[in-house]
Amino acid sequence: MALGNLLTEPATPENISTARAIVPDIGLPYEGFSGTIAQMLRPFPQYSSVTDVYGNVARSNYHSLQITVDQRQFHGLTLSFNYTLSRTEDDLSVRSGYNREPDWAVGTNDQPHVLNAIVVYDLPFGGEGQPGSANPLVRAIASGWQISGITQFRSGRPLGPIEAACNLPSAGTCYADFNPDFSGSVRINGDYGDGDVLGVNPPSYINRDAFVSPASFTYGNTSRTLAHDLRNPSFYNQDLSVRRDFRIGGGVKLMIGAEVFNVFNTVVFGDIQTNITNESFGQVGRQVNTPRVVQVKARIQF
Repeated sequence: MALGNLLTEPATPENISTARAIVPDIGLPYEGFSGTIAQMLRPFPQYSSVTDVYGNVARSNYHSLQITVDQRQFHGLTLSFNYTLSRTEDDLSVRSGYNREPDWAVGTNDQPHVLNAIVVYDLPFGGEGQPGSANPLVRAIASGWQISGITQFRSGRPLGPIEAACNLPSAGTCYADFNPDFSGSVRINGDYGDGDVLGVNPPSYINRDAFVSPASFTYGNTSRTLAHDLRNPSFYNQDLSVRRDFRIGGGVKLMIGAEVFNVFNTVVFGDIQTNITNESFGQVGRQVNTPRVVQVKARIQF
């Protein structure tokens, strides 16, 4: 990038001579070349772009602590709990293919905390040896019911890269600079704040003043991911199921029940705009989970 504006100039003898005063060892890649100085310096200057389809050039690293606790059925109760504490690092996407090392960072799929809990409970009423078993009405109404639920939590994935406007001819992607004069909270509306994301002027959750566009022919100094420790919102979800089995006879069984997905109608936001030149910078793009869904079911097994 030391050649600056010369990179966008045609590779004429005069311009090459000027460029050699800065980088002495450059020259025409082959006779008859007619592109720009930037194109002249590319590994395969005869092509406008090159895609490395099968090159094993990226690296990744994953470490985790995993805990699983299971309780087999005991007095009608079954439990399963698992938790993962992890960290993922990689250089799977980089701002420049010429130097991958600076973009080794927390992976775009990094989720430090993942928790899942499952509960299944057979209600203790009306069955053999259970309260109400001697009462035909209780047996008819209360026996055979099962309640189950699933709770899920996942940390938000890293936000990034923070993109900006700059000039990098044929040399990669521009990231923003950290604003050296910035002080304060980068989250200007709390963690991910309050506000109507569907309104005319939805709130921004990231302070635009925390970043600046870098000078032309420079890449910017923000990390590829997790600038200012920014992450997408975390994911929460609870599902609930209620069912009952009826034995009809002759090996035939009727099952009825209801299922509620996203019981508390929790909203998970995502698609946060990360380009500081965009008027929507820092704003949530959409809801990334499904609103509450209720379904009733019946099934005959034979």
